[in-house]
Amino acid sequence: MRTPRPRHPASGYTLIEVLVAVLVFAVLAASAYSALNALSRAAVAHRDHASELAALQLTLTRLAADLRQLSHRSVRDGFGQAGPALNGSITGLQGTRSGWSNPNELRRSQLQRFAWQFDGRELVRLAWPVTDPAPGVAPLTEALDLAVRDLRLAYRDAQGGWHDQWPPRNASDQALPAAIDLRVDTARFGTLRRLLVLE
Repeated sequence: MRTPRPRHPASGYTLIEVLVAVLVFAVLAASAYSALNALSRAAVAHRDHASELAALQLTLTRLAADLRQLSHRSVRDGFGQAGPALNGSITGLQGTRSGWSNPNELRRSQLQRFAWQFDGRELVRLAWPVTDPAPGVAPLTEALDLAVRDLRLAYRDAQGGWHDQWPPRNASDQALPAAIDLRVDTARFGTLRRLLVLE
């Protein structure tokens, strides 16, 4: 009579082992997803921060270039009345700058009438195609996509006094200011200050 062979236990994983493995894999996958998601959000925030900073730096550089190339030439309004070379207030200014590039060699002046204005919501640069704008000549308006909360300008005269407008009240001459103090309050970067020495 033949003796029966002993049965070997079936090889493989039990249901509990499979469930534990799936649970461990799910925890690891969730951890990896959370880490990648946080890294992605940080990269997007860093990109947005760098983009806004570059736009702000470009704007301040353009404004400084306009002011450093101010011309002493007075302007005439639509009625032929002469005005100052620079008209400035606390939240904006208008002047004439030199060095307007002319790569196409058009028949026009190298001087450009420009203005910077802050209306409480956005900072805008205006430029006229002629030096003495007539009433019907519309400026080219460029709204700058910056989160600017406030803009403050102050003007220093040759004697060292500061004024909130230019020309100062009861000024006898039409000279340009010796310096302009520029303060820009932004939502992300706080208040930035530039002191631009003109003379």
